[in-house]
Amino acid sequence: MNTTQELTLFDNESEVELFKHKITLEKIKNELINFGLTSNQSKVFIYLGKYGSKTASEIAKALQLPRTETYHLVNSLQNMGLVTAELSHPTKYTSLEMKKAIATLVKQEQQRIEYLAGKEESLSQMWNELPFFVVETDESKSEKMQLLHGLAAITNKIKEMVGSSTENIRVFGSMADVLRLYHSDVFDWIDNAPTELKMVISPMTKKPEFVSDLDQDKIRSLVSGSDKKCFVINDSKEILIFMRNANHPTRQTFAWWSDSETLVEMMSMLFDLSWEKGEMV
Repeated sequence: MNTTQELTLFDNESEVELFKHKITLEKIKNELINFGLTSNQSKVFIYLGKYGSKTASEIAKALQLPRTETYHLVNSLQNMGLVTAELSHPTKYTSLEMKKAIATLVKQEQQRIEYLAGKEESLSQMWNELPFFVVETDESKSEKMQLLHGLAAITNKIKEMVGSSTENIRVFGSMADVLRLYHSDVFDWIDNAPTELKMVISPMTKKPEFVSDLDQDKIRSLVSGSDKKCFVINDSKEILIFMRNANHPTRQTFAWWSDSETLVEMMSMLFDLSWEKGEMV
């Protein structure tokens, strides 16, 4: 590969040798972003991983980045444990093998979560020591809403809903939605909670194996229907509606939660009508 091709690693030019791998490169870059790297940090890491040891000047030139920013990027990657610096002049930088890099990032995230979890009790105690100045008014009792981005935030909200449920959790969604909830342990939470499951799957043309493990009396199916609707109702007090459901990648999924009495009642009517029209699975 000649120098010109190296200079355009992430370019869109069709004559570049790595153009045929552009989609894969973008996927890897986006996954590294999910692990906490910035877009340019991801580019530098990928570049070093595929082109070997390079100086900051070579990295800056190849990726068309300002030299001062490049030094900041390689230093930050060193701090993450993803890049090492060779004792040479000028200094050359080398990236970890991808598997080791991911293991490093996962371990760091686990340590961060453990640290934050350890702060839960002390932070709550400090918070409770502060006086409250809230005056109860009609405004403070108004209906609420919340936008949730990403599957992790959404499933955490569903877990909260299940934890406060005393009557039933009603789920309406496509087969893909139900599978995603299943793999997120939502049905296990419901099974261990003092509530009952009622679910309508729409559309469903084939019965998946895991459905057989659930209470068949609590599931209905619709043969035809849109695969874009998915919502979860807790008792008659709150609802979570997927604005982007399992048709979209996990990181692009987002949902809208509300305790609006009117909205919950309206969506409950839709669920009940679908339940009556549905068939036993």
